[in-house]
Amino acid sequence: MLKCIYFQFTTKLNTVPYLSSVNITMFLSSFAVLLIISAFIALVFNKFRFIALFTINFLLTILLIADTNFFRYYYNLITIPVFFQLNIKLVSSVNESILSQFMLKDLIYLVDLPFMLIGVLLLNKNTRKLHISRRVYRFAAFLVVGMVTFLSVFHTSNLNSFAYSNNYSAKSLGVLFSHYYNTKLLIEENLLEDDSFTQEDKNSIMALYETKKNEKDSLDSRLKGIAKDKNLIVVQMEALQQFVINLKINGKEVTPNLNRLICESLYFDNVFYQVSGGNTSDAEFVTNNSLYPAKEGAVYHLYPENTYHSLAKILKEKGYNTYSLHGFDKTFWNRDEMHMSLGFDRFFNEEDFVLDDFAGWDGQALSDSSFFRQSFDKIDTTKPFYSFYITLSSHHPFTYFEDYDFDVGEFEGTYIGNYLKAANYLDKCIGEFIAELKKRGLYDNSLLVFYGDHAAVKKIEADGLMKLLDMEYSEPEWMKLQKVPLIIHYPDQSKPEVISTIGGQIDILPTIANLMDFDAPYALGKDLLNYDENKGYVVLRDGSVVTKDFIYFNDLREVYDYDTGKLLDLNLYDDKITSYINELNVSDIIITKDAFKYGFEN
Repeated sequence: MLKCIYFQFTTKLNTVPYLSSVNITMFLSSFAVLLIISAFIALVFNKFRFIALFTINFLLTILLIADTNFFRYYYNLITIPVFFQLNIKLVSSVNESILSQFMLKDLIYLVDLPFMLIGVLLLNKNTRKLHISRRVYRFAAFLVVGMVTFLSVFHTSNLNSFAYSNNYSAKSLGVLFSHYYNTKLLIEENLLEDDSFTQEDKNSIMALYETKKNEKDSLDSRLKGIAKDKNLIVVQMEALQQFVINLKINGKEVTPNLNRLICESLYFDNVFYQVSGGNTSDAEFVTNNSLYPAKEGAVYHLYPENTYHSLAKILKEKGYNTYSLHGFDKTFWNRDEMHMSLGFDRFFNEEDFVLDDFAGWDGQALSDSSFFRQSFDKIDTTKPFYSFYITLSSHHPFTYFEDYDFDVGEFEGTYIGNYLKAANYLDKCIGEFIAELKKRGLYDNSLLVFYGDHAAVKKIEADGLMKLLDMEYSEPEWMKLQKVPLIIHYPDQSKPEVISTIGGQIDILPTIANLMDFDAPYALGKDLLNYDENKGYVVLRDGSVVTKDFIYFNDLREVYDYDTGKLLDLNLYDDKITSYINELNVSDIIITKDAFKYGFEN
């Protein structure tokens, strides 16, 4: 019980005051679930009941330790789909990031084990058997008390309203119940439900696309076709959050090159990342398809054989050569298979680069500097092309940059300080890349798109970030910090512009489509250049919604005023929130049922 409570608070899933209604519900639910588990141990095991108790305690301890470290990195519990996508390379490559979340205080999980083991060894030899009737009595007593306690608090939750938030069940009813509930949903959705593509599914998809089309037809077409027939160069920047843009430490800019680029580009300063269990791969997927990521696990692992109407496929049909580039193992996140499904002619990976310089990831990864430098010789620039770059050096946990020559003042040696150094290094590499583009005559003959993929600063490091930005923590303010920079430079652009329409990575493809003057009828996103700024919105994978007027937290079931942070009446926003979240439902149908393979017309 203590370990379960420790998990809830050390991950900041639950917060003070400790005796809040949601925390009391979680306490009672966790206690009830443990009683129910104990009931079955009492019934099934007789002479070996102490061994069974120790074994269950040990297994639950391992699960909680794994959950704690995974949650701190991904802000989500481990689920069965996560295990489906694990392979040796993936585990060995991300273990530094995940295991770096382990803290000395987490030893609380292990303190009891040696004492319990000694107890088992001493008691087990003399354990007397219990008559079946006595075991049944114990079972009944534990089960009744557990079920009554659980049912007394279960009715206060509304799980059906939080279908897109795995964290809600854990926050309100405890981590152990959440594992049961998520497993139950997985079985129902994947084994018991009909997975065929129905007319009802088609109608749902077409209805949303019709709404999107009507929206688009009512908008202006500002800058439409200004990059028509030009090259497209997209750079996904690893773990680059928006707060580093124009940030100065001791008078020095963290991202001077990106800041200069913004001064002659379109800068979208209200774009949120929308990744889920696939992290970097989710950002790639969302950007290239304008669909949402999978609810659990990664699309790249779960649905690589699907039919997609991707950016690469659209441009291939227009005669473009399409390339993706990443200086790491081709099987990582199953990119070798998935990039083929997305329509890239060639995926240049670690095997195609000379590993002559290393930076980031404990010095085990090709540096972004070398990656960019070598990439120019791999792309045929004599004909129109789309090149999609995925950087790597600034990957968590940033410890590689501890000795990097960039003064971070009082943040020296801290998580935040190391991240700022990593961001500065990435910016230096971006500067080199832009200089080479200009040298080769590609800068003004291409549409350039730079964006961040996901968060760098996890919630467990929130205090450090608040100190850096001189802010006071609150849930609404934290949500506002979950933005990534989106910078777009079109050919011969000299006049900068800041676009503050709220959006997400799902909106990048439609915005590119407007600038390059091609249709993207299967995109769920919106053109950020021509969408009404007052109506801008973003839907996150967990079902949370951000608009100019309000921020809705799906795991809290609460709505806050965007500007003031004041708690609002949820009932006034229910219908609007439901309409936004419908996009997640439609995207899930498209992905899980491979809807595009049926070739229906939009």
